Amino acid sequence: MDHQNIRFHNVEELEPVEGGWLLRRVGAAARARISPGVQENCFATGIELRFTMPDGAVDLLLKTIPQAEAATAHIFFGSFQGGWEYSSKNIGADVTRIHIEYPAKLATLRRITAEKQLAFAPEVVRVVLPYVPVIFAGVEGRTALPAADQLPQKTYLAYGSSITHGSLSLIQPDCYVFRNAQALGVDYLNLGFAGNALMEEEMANYLVSRRDWDFASVEMGINTTERVKEFPLEVFEERIDRFTAVLARDPRPVFATSFFGYLDEDTDRTDKMRRIVRRYAAERLIFTDGLQLLDDETLISADGTHPDARGQEQIAARWSRIMAETLANRTARLVFCAFIILYKTRRKNP
Repeated sequence: MDHQNIRFHNVEELEPVEGGWLLRRVGAAARARISPGVQENCFATGIELRFTMPDGAVDLLLKTIPQAEAATAHIFFGSFQGGWEYSSKNIGADVTRIHIEYPAKLATLRRITAEKQLAFAPEVVRVVLPYVPVIFAGVEGRTALPAADQLPQKTYLAYGSSITHGSLSLIQPDCYVFRNAQALGVDYLNLGFAGNALMEEEMANYLVSRRDWDFASVEMGINTTERVKEFPLEVFEERIDRFTAVLARDPRPVFATSFFGYLDEDTDRTDKMRRIVRRYAAERLIFTDGLQLLDDETLISADGTHPDARGQEQIAARWSRIMAETLANRTARLVFCAFIILYKTRRKNP
């Protein structure tokens, strides 16, 4: 979504509120068809404000609805994290002014970007917002929308729980979704919903209806493990069956995992749930068991459920490698098939 010459990345709706616009990742029409938890979720997870600065500097005006976690925005110039004076800015409950200027070494960043074929042009300012709800109150100074050739050409969408949302990765750029995108040289859309990754069929329909992604990942199960009455095993299996069936009908690659390793598991129930996810996802999607991605108890935070920053890093390192290999093989197969079709066509019509 574009507003005031700013690209509101991963935003479908700007909801007018007192003092500005609340940033919503899922629009009102789609929210109404999904669970109440998703309807109420207004976290700024994976939202970036993107723009270029014709005059070299702007001031952003932001404020937040306070939550338990700190509200810190992180600033990138293309693929490069900002220097010390612009790397991170705290956002308060009152309107916070964030001043941004291009770095002195912008020409050097351009050279490196070209040589290394980095995904983002360094002229693109990326203000990576925190997990908490954020209100956009305005901008002072001239901004311009990034050009298409200044942005990645492919986009990765991630759906899941608060782990996908990035809780306890400490900062949004340490979330496995952000790191996967970095490793693969692509853009990303984070649709992690804290406490509400319930694999609704309506959510699957919403995901495949979006045409703004090229491949996706889905993290399934963790938000249902302790909700025994609401999700007995037969209900859980029906959810997984319907959710994966919808995703499988879309031709785009979808990577899937069960829940990652965590502490204090009800081993009997979770083992059965893992097997259910494997049964459907391994047949229909590109499946990797969650324990293959995170299996180290020392990389879990003190709450026993969420990976810490090192755990997020391990998930990203392992899953991005699987994604890279799978996508490369898929591309090679498509190129080979296209060559065979062309060869046969030319033989028939010399």
